[in-house]
Amino acid sequence: MHFIPAKEHPLYLWFFYQVTRILFVLRFNKVVIHGDYLPNRRSSTIFYCNHNYWWDPLIPHYLNTRLFKQKARGMMDLRQIQKYSFFPKIGVFSVDLEHHRNTITSLRYAVEHLKTPNAALYLFPEGTIVPVDSKPLNFKPGLAWIQKHSIHSEIIPIAIYIDYSKGSKPNLHIQIGSRLTEKQDMEQKLRELIEHLKRKVHT
Repeated sequence: MHFIPAKEHPLYLWFFYQVTRILFVLRFNKVVIHGDYLPNRRSSTIFYCNHNYWWDPLIPHYLNTRLFKQKARGMMDLRQIQKYSFFPKIGVFSVDLEHHRNTITSLRYAVEHLKTPNAALYLFPEGTIVPVDSKPLNFKPGLAWIQKHSIHSEIIPIAIYIDYSKGSKPNLHIQIGSRLTEKQDMEQKLRELIEHLKRKVHT
């Protein structure tokens, strides 16, 4: 099987949020969400995030359930979905980065989803977990391809940072950026947002 589509199930969506919420309470001192983005219900949103932590895949569904309440989907490596088969039931579909033709299938699937009013797509364009201080950000081309073919979607960067400096349990900080224009560089804007979040946390 080269492509696994999303097949959302209400029970799985509810259960996964509850598990995530409990894990966050147990693992973090607090979860702080910065930013005031409100989706355009008649349009769709592409959220893209840095990928530095094991916790990152839990965050999109958590944000969508708590704040945005969109028809949200995310993209995950095919081999990971084959290993954790529940992910399609919470809105995740596969991408096979090792084969170009299969990758295009996933990108087109993402674009079709974004044609739905009040849809959302969450991406980690680095494609793998990288050290938190890695510079520069190295995005795979999928995000730019989707943006090019979804010109009416809003593009929103999200910076994720875990601060271990305040106590025995770290704080999880999530900074939701403002809408990007077509001329703004996506890598640069996320890099600036991460640095802004770090300064805010440590000031």
